Amino acid sequence: MQSTADYLTFGQWRYLRTIGQLQPLSASADPEVLTLEPRLHKLLNFFLDHKDLVVSREQILSGVWGEGLGSDESLTRAIAALRRALQDSRVEPTYIATLSKKGYCWLAPVAEIALPPEIESPVSAASAAPADLLSTQKAIENWHHTKQNKLKRIRYIWFSTLILLLFSLSFALLLSKMNEKATLPRYLQVTPLSALDGKEQSPLLSNDHSLLLFQHQFPDDASWRWVAQQLPSMQSQHDTQSYQLLSQPHWLNTEHIIFRAQQQQECAFWRQKVKHGFSAAVPLFSCHQFSASGQAVTADGLYWLDLDPATGQTQLWLWQEDSSQRLLMQFPAQWRGISHLIVRDKKAYALAQTGYSYSSLLELDLTDLDWRVITEFDFAANQLAWWGEYDLLVNKSAQQLQVLSLRTGNSRVFGEMTFNLAESSVWKQSLLAVYPAQAVTDIGQLQWQEHNNQFVTLPFAESNRSEFLLQAHNSQYYFISDRSGLPQIWRSQGQNTQQISQFKTQLSIQQLLWFNDKLLLLVDRQLFEFSETSSKLIPFTEKLAGSEHFVVCDNTLYWTSKDQKGWALNRLEQGKNKELLRDVVNVGCGPGQSLVLQQQDSLYVRQWLQGQTITLPIQINWRNTDASAWASTDTGLYWLSANGTVLNYYGWVNRQQQQWPLPEHAQALVSGLDGTLFVQQFRAQDTDIVWLHPEPVE
Repeated sequence: MQSTADYLTFGQWRYLRTIGQLQPLSASADPEVLTLEPRLHKLLNFFLDHKDLVVSREQILSGVWGEGLGSDESLTRAIAALRRALQDSRVEPTYIATLSKKGYCWLAPVAEIALPPEIESPVSAASAAPADLLSTQKAIENWHHTKQNKLKRIRYIWFSTLILLLFSLSFALLLSKMNEKATLPRYLQVTPLSALDGKEQSPLLSNDHSLLLFQHQFPDDASWRWVAQQLPSMQSQHDTQSYQLLSQPHWLNTEHIIFRAQQQQECAFWRQKVKHGFSAAVPLFSCHQFSASGQAVTADGLYWLDLDPATGQTQLWLWQEDSSQRLLMQFPAQWRGISHLIVRDKKAYALAQTGYSYSSLLELDLTDLDWRVITEFDFAANQLAWWGEYDLLVNKSAQQLQVLSLRTGNSRVFGEMTFNLAESSVWKQSLLAVYPAQAVTDIGQLQWQEHNNQFVTLPFAESNRSEFLLQAHNSQYYFISDRSGLPQIWRSQGQNTQQISQFKTQLSIQQLLWFNDKLLLLVDRQLFEFSETSSKLIPFTEKLAGSEHFVVCDNTLYWTSKDQKGWALNRLEQGKNKELLRDVVNVGCGPGQSLVLQQQDSLYVRQWLQGQTITLPIQINWRNTDASAWASTDTGLYWLSANGTVLNYYGWVNRQQQQWPLPEHAQALVSGLDGTLFVQQFRAQDTDIVWLHPEPVE
């Protein structure tokens, strides 16, 4: 029931609801008054009008923001801000309780009072009549007038102080920016730190810097093992235990590490002694999903990111050695996933993969479990580490390493020697990293062999550089290759393959498309038409903010996009964007004139035709499946699963499913001419652990 009283008390607060002012009940004669901003003012009034009732997120959004105007993210932030204003706790709430999958509930008893205690009525208590709203408002105005007089008497003091403070802060900020630019080192040489055949990754230095721990995979071997290398003698020792997948290790103490691993498709955390020789690893507890960099060790215990098996949403957990693990919170559903967890001083930072090619930097307060987005990246960031006390190492698509300041929000890019590094960490401004990070990809054709009932991969486009983004048109194939240095467009027909573009600069080409007999390139969210005669790119559309995956079906251009309201399916009509459906995260071509859709909150694939939607008996989780990991043909739908090691098929006519193991790990699928199927796959290559030392300061 809505309250009509102007003054209320609850918990430790006295509240003036008409203007949203909070005053502590235990305040002194000159109390500190907090005035809520308009959104929080309206939100608190909504809770007080619905006290002792469970209200859903939808009810709050409708009542506070208005029908269809708010978002889950804005509501979550507002709830967190209101809790901070009320000095409330999410874990042990006094005022606002979170009820899982139900909503929120106001807990504190609310009492009504006629006037603030500071305002004395001119009429005695025995003869005073109940104050009406007009007299109450006059009393409020007198109260505020008194407050304003007090402020005027000291205004000349704090105004002068403010001017001096602003000048000091500006000067300090200028010095900080100058210092940032001055202290960013230059790296001129890459020094290998290990020399083993195969792949090496996830380097970790011991606290005394006498030992380097890393993972190693021998050539032609799918398993991983720990290697401990003594510094500076460079003598190494291999652990005998092997794993399918291994995460970034963390020191639990001076001798033991803790890590996440996958064995026989089972995920678990392990503890192992590695100093002075390996001991047998001890399993600690199971996990739902393997993550290479989703854990961090603090004095409180092990924080780690996991997935809700039912919804696929990311969760935050805490494990302590003297107790079992416990769930702390669940993140919103609009992100594909959250990774790269690092922690310092009760603050956690992580990368949220907003879509297939967008990401955000999150800050999480581990005390009250409130989170906020610090900055958003127009690329898929996949590296996060500390660079000093207030700076972070972030990279752009495993190529461009940069330092992001948490104080100013500015980012600075290192020189070319830091390109193509992964899993970078810093020690005395020297970088410890994995090189190279950028994997080489080839394009192969899948061919079915009847005699042994399996697929084999035949070479199609291979070189000592990467080939990707295959597109078929008429009797020819077009793809991107950087075999000549920069990424260029190549055309293939039979045995004849030639380069048809002459780009002079590095282009971040994200997709190739054929539309209305025009070859289109997606570069930085904008479609360009390629002119073979001039080797130039002609703008075909404006930059499409939030755009993700594009597809051409029946000579119509479709794509998905994401904005503050969520995901949407779009279509190009007469050169303009038309929104068709909401909550669509990926789109492909179906039989006839239908589309195949993936949606945010469903594992099931849907078929859409002329406004009618049919749910198919196919499950593809968009959170761990790339947009390019499926392809449609005239006969059915193919898609990859199990990290690209299994090929799945669904027939449009017989509606039957089949699956086959692939001879090699595949990254993407492409439908070719006459029902042929192509795969983009990584080529086996060595990686090394390297040091990058800064240029000496003269």
